[in-house]
Amino acid sequence: MFADNKLKTYAELLGLEVHELDSFMKRYKSYILSKEKVTKNSLINGLFILEEIRSEKWAIEANKVKYRTKNLVLIKYMNEIVELYKNGLGTTKISNHLKLNHKVNISKSVLDRFIATNKIQRD
Repeated sequence: MFADNKLKTYAELLGLEVHELDSFMKRYKSYILSKEKVTKNSLINGLFILEEIRSEKWAIEANKVKYRTKNLVLIKYMNEIVELYKNGLGTTKISNHLKLNHKVNISKSVLDRFIATNKIQRD
């Protein structure tokens, strides 16, 4: 229990999740054990391992959030809106689709602004 709380605390301090911190510790431990002598360079290389894990996490997050908006309803249905738009539906039909299937009211003008701001193109 105590170790779990420590892991959570350290993970939050480093800006990671617990499983990412665990992965870092395992990788770093195997790296240190592979060295005959622990030097300053081998300790500094731990920072590069940590940075690699962080950059992988940021890449995943960047792929999730491709479009900018502050509207929470748009964020929830963003992928569906983009998919419908790319399949040829206009903003009025997308608005009607969301109203019928999800019982959500999003106006045509909000959808127009979202599409224009994010420069979404049809294929």
